[in-house]
Amino acid sequence: MNKFILVFILLIGAGRLYPQKAITEANYLKEDSLLWMQYENKQEELSRIWEALPDKRDSIQRVFDEMSRKTFEKNIELAIKYALVPSGLQRLYMVRLDLPKDTLKSILDSLSPEMQESFYGETLRQHLQTGQIEAGDSIYAFPCVQTDGTSFDWSCTNGKQVLILYGGLGCMGKNGRDELELLYKQTSRNNLLVIVYWPCSSLKYLQQVKEEYPSDYIFVSDFKQDASPMKIKYGVQATPTCFLTDKQHIVKVKCTGLHMELFNPYLQRTGL
Repeated sequence: MNKFILVFILLIGAGRLYPQKAITEANYLKEDSLLWMQYENKQEELSRIWEALPDKRDSIQRVFDEMSRKTFEKNIELAIKYALVPSGLQRLYMVRLDLPKDTLKSILDSLSPEMQESFYGETLRQHLQTGQIEAGDSIYAFPCVQTDGTSFDWSCTNGKQVLILYGGLGCMGKNGRDELELLYKQTSRNNLLVIVYWPCSSLKYLQQVKEEYPSDYIFVSDFKQDASPMKIKYGVQATPTCFLTDKQHIVKVKCTGLHMELFNPYLQRTGL
């Protein structure tokens, strides 16, 4: 039996026996807060040891990786346990890419009609019913808006490679942004376009993002956030998630984070 299905059966079963004591919004928020507070405290402690003992950094990194793995696994378990309440269901949507679809379907089908018809119930159902884009698939052109308020015309990408970024210009840091800018300068706009989709709620916010990260990239959004095709059809959660296509718009690379070593085999650089 799938591990997560077993966890689901045990936790949901416990929730049915003790619905008021265990499965409440308040209890989820408490457990979630405690989980991440402990994670941050341990992370700070390891950072201090990292600085104090540079010769032990390999060992410290292994401890950090194991701590992160256990924390993220616990995060998923809490999302499954508390899927009966709104914040738990929202977290389940956030970790949906780490769970098999049959597990998600079992959880969703067990919820009350009200929860199934809620925003995150509906978006999870859309995720289940949609095939997510992976390497080898064609990109999906969906309605979105540029920073000047006009609709983005996907036809401008015809005959060109496209690098689509799901957010993440801040997450990648200055080094990552410099790498991306160098790539942009070393390639021709006749061959490659960089499109940055930003998960935001308004045109004003999108314009502010463009001001914060000034560049000639194409910034777009559909302001749908968690209900956007970027989340559901493209199957993204972490920022940045990157999609590099060929000129026929077949995805050659899908990756979390900016990885030039994965992009380079498919790019024609012209030099500075």
